[in-house]
Amino acid sequence: MSRVLVLGGYAPTLFLFRAPLLKALVEAGHEVIASAPDEDPRVPSAMSALGVQWKPIEFERNRVQPVRDLFFLRRIRALLREIQPDRLLCYTIKPNIYGGWAARAEDIPSAAMVTGLGTVFGSSGPRRLIASRMLRRACRHHDRIFFQNHDDREDLIKTGVVEDPDKAIVTAGSGIDLDDFTVKPLPDKPIFLMLSRLLAAKGVREYLRAAAIVKSACPDAVMRLGGMEDPGSGGVPMHEIQDAVDSGSVDYLGHIEDVHAAFAACSVGVLPSWYGEGVPHSLLEAMATGRPIITTDSRGCRETVTPSSNGTLVPPGNAEALADAMIDLARDPSRRAAMGIESRQLAEDRFDARVVARQIMDALSL
Repeated sequence: MSRVLVLGGYAPTLFLFRAPLLKALVEAGHEVIASAPDEDPRVPSAMSALGVQWKPIEFERNRVQPVRDLFFLRRIRALLREIQPDRLLCYTIKPNIYGGWAARAEDIPSAAMVTGLGTVFGSSGPRRLIASRMLRRACRHHDRIFFQNHDDREDLIKTGVVEDPDKAIVTAGSGIDLDDFTVKPLPDKPIFLMLSRLLAAKGVREYLRAAAIVKSACPDAVMRLGGMEDPGSGGVPMHEIQDAVDSGSVDYLGHIEDVHAAFAACSVGVLPSWYGEGVPHSLLEAMATGRPIITTDSRGCRETVTPSSNGTLVPPGNAEALADAMIDLARDPSRRAAMGIESRQLAEDRFDARVVARQIMDALSL
């Protein structure tokens, strides 16, 4: 059996999104160590419950800071020398880049999971050019690069970031734990829920504008928004959200600890993102709970919808089209119910996290 180090960019994602993979690795008999910035007190106990060793590592995940990032590279190399893993598995942009560099320097096999290209690769200019060159250098060492949608794979192959297409494997996102997220009865009222970081690129402003339109057309509809404020340059200021709350069109739930309860209390999952998603986990959670979804016809998001079956795709950045889709479902409870059944079926058929874990492990010969 192998010793596997899993390196991520945000500690809570280890148990929120990676638990099925970590569990599968442990159950296969591998020694698993997880590392990420230590930002959440829940992580050590969650890793212990999975049988995973926890090794926090310090770095700034949101900003490129050349001097600090070089210290991060040194920390990864020191961690690799301490643990001596047989395999490094990275995810998110900074670990994918610096993990690949460190693994090459320490002569350790490594792989990367691209969980979305975000805003850097979705733009043009010097930031994308620099990030592309840095990631290309890392991908020359990574022997497998896992993508969550075909658009991201083709993009990085076409631009030469991934030079060997045989390395590039598409999975069904991170998958969803179908035992953890189960079907819940639909509320009678049309209750829409958007769970997201409060970024403009996630479509928060479009959702706020659509909510006002829907409230005018369907007074009994409820529009809920949950998620963390983002202090970065792409964040939506809280005063804009408060204005929507004060107008009576939106209920702001703040940070959601129990996403199971939040989706059980809603009728439709909504994410009008144009962020550059992998496959949005909040949509998979809604689907597994048996909720129809409304999202955009953009990379990552479109992977979750079979049109006229489990959900509706709308153009990104179009609040009016989003409102129309929400109104259609608000006025048709039988359609909400039928599409919710199709959502669960699609989650079972395409997005089972156990299948995703097995695909990754087989590709890595683990």
